[in-house]
Amino acid sequence: MRKEEAKWQKVLWIVFMLLFSITATAVAAYIYGNSLRDICLLLIVVTAGCAGVVFALIQSDICGVLHYDNGAHYVRFVTFVIGITASCLLPMLPDSGWAFPAIALALTLFANTATGLMAYAVILGICIYFSNGSVLIFLMYFLIGCLFAILFERLDEDYKTGVPIFVAMMIYSVIMLARIVFRSYGTIEFEAFMVPVINLFITFLFVLAVLRFYCAVVIDREKGRFLEINDQEFELLSKYKGENPQLYYNAIHTAYFAEKAARLFYMDVDVAKNGGYYHKIIANECKKEDKSLEEICRLYRFPDKAVKLLQEYNYKSEFIVMKETAVVYLADAVVSSIMYLLEKDENKEVDFVQLATAVLKRKIDSGVLNHSNISVSELCGMEKLFTGEKLYYDFLRRE
Repeated sequence: MRKEEAKWQKVLWIVFMLLFSITATAVAAYIYGNSLRDICLLLIVVTAGCAGVVFALIQSDICGVLHYDNGAHYVRFVTFVIGITASCLLPMLPDSGWAFPAIALALTLFANTATGLMAYAVILGICIYFSNGSVLIFLMYFLIGCLFAILFERLDEDYKTGVPIFVAMMIYSVIMLARIVFRSYGTIEFEAFMVPVINLFITFLFVLAVLRFYCAVVIDREKGRFLEINDQEFELLSKYKGENPQLYYNAIHTAYFAEKAARLFYMDVDVAKNGGYYHKIIANECKKEDKSLEEICRLYRFPDKAVKLLQEYNYKSEFIVMKETAVVYLADAVVSSIMYLLEKDENKEVDFVQLATAVLKRKIDSGVLNHSNISVSELCGMEKLFTGEKLYYDFLRRE
């Protein structure tokens, strides 16, 4: 598992990106025969643009708005260096052969939309300058890049990319075809389609490669992290089995119900199960270590969605919005009530089904879930789930 980059590593990557971008642009400008005056003006503009990109990246990191865990891995934004290299080489090809949309997609995925598109504008501007292209060409490629970036802005865990790829490539193809037709002045030759068709094919392959790489290093990696921290032998969870058995078993039973409910209603099972395990343990850990929830989560490298659930559950200033948080909240309410009664007198006869129904009704009527995305039908399903667990309640009594 790749660890979070240290601050000095992030600084090193930023310095490398700046130096490489400025140097590569200067060398390319010299090779393309620009005058010293033009090179100096170009470098001033490029330096300002690159500085703006770096500022956007750092600011997004500080504000926590970079996609997934990109803020912990600046090395992923090395795609900016690849883009600068492409902007210096692609002017040697006709402008209909530039595979820029794939670069826009990569920049967006490995940072966020604002930072990625700003970097894309700098890269595209350099290429247009070296090719003596028109403003129309810049607008065409920039808007197409925006389209690709927005369509794939947030890939979900199911990796559903079929429709976005189809829509993006279809629009790109129509624009390229229209450009050929309007440039032909009534006489369309077969050769005019060769470079655009090759460009479309290469762009498609590059997009697939970017998505596959992103899935491998980000989405699958996050799933792998959930597998680790959702293991009952994970250090943060297992140590409470000896230190605080009541808190430990509350976590185990809450996670059981949360996972079952999440599967039943097609929610994010990993997030719900994680919330079931750590909704109270994380609060106890914060008190014990005198650290904030975010610091504890960062220490154990909790995924962003897991952190969001724990914040919604533990912070009174946060509304419960996520469906998974609502499931954990209701599951904990039922489990805690049952464990409390059993702790007072484990031999006492208790109608657990009636108790679960009453607890759920009280929690729903309290209005805590008024801002939640969970639907009424899902809440009714939760009631059926808890009232159908008679055997599990007997297991709780014998435990």
